[in-house]
Amino acid sequence: MKSGRVTIVGRPNSGKSTLINAIIGKKISIVTNRPQTTRKIIRGVYWDDRGQIIFLDTPGVFAKIKDPIGKKVAKLSKESLSGIDLVVYLIDRCRSRGEEENRILGMVRKIDKPKILVVNKIDIEKPNQIHEYLFLKEEFDAMIEISALRHQHLKTLLAKIFELLPEGEAIFDPESFATFPAMNLPPKEFLSEIIREKAFMTLKQELPYTLGVEVNRIEEKENIFEIEATIFTDDDHHKSIIIGKSGAMIKEIGSMARKEIELITDKKVFLKLQVVTDRHWYQRLS
Repeated sequence: MKSGRVTIVGRPNSGKSTLINAIIGKKISIVTNRPQTTRKIIRGVYWDDRGQIIFLDTPGVFAKIKDPIGKKVAKLSKESLSGIDLVVYLIDRCRSRGEEENRILGMVRKIDKPKILVVNKIDIEKPNQIHEYLFLKEEFDAMIEISALRHQHLKTLLAKIFELLPEGEAIFDPESFATFPAMNLPPKEFLSEIIREKAFMTLKQELPYTLGVEVNRIEEKENIFEIEATIFTDDDHHKSIIIGKSGAMIKEIGSMARKEIELITDKKVFLKLQVVTDRHWYQRLS
């Protein structure tokens, strides 16, 4: 039996969250087209007859980081590379190499563990910048081309991961994952990620980057989950955008989040949201 910790690293929007969600088969990481959506090291657990894989989905690495949120996220990215058994280095074949890619490659090269170079987005024909990355092939134990979105060649990737992982017993008991997906985030943090994703999706370009969500209360009753959460922003103007005219935006965010949580838990959900201005909310990030 094989068992180990696998970290997925790559540039922002390279498809890390989409890949880990596709492999696990359940949603554990929010996915949007805005960079730096992932702010925590999210661990997902995959297991079958071959063994168990603990996946670490890291925040993207940026070339230049100035804001306090970005600095905390960058620290998490580096921490995710310690105590692992294998690295999956995910590149977007539709984007040219740049400073961000060179920073990540420098981090990966320092790790003395098996490494897989994964080329994502083969479902997109143009532009194709794969020629800029072919020189890396010799530095890795394997190179696999996939489409995380279309679930293409994921079985091939999983087979190679199991091949390179060390032998060992399961790290987590599958029985421990009941209501929520296979992950180490406490329920409150997982639910806050779902709500934050719906805020990104609803507000789109209007959404202020400095937005956070904290779940204040969860109460599970016989046939319903009661959830109360706070959306934080650092500006009163941003607060009015999130609430929307006559509360339209916050209602839409709540409706989308509630429907997804109901699908995950198979229970009715009562979700109460409030929006609060807190200029130092980002200090809540771990």
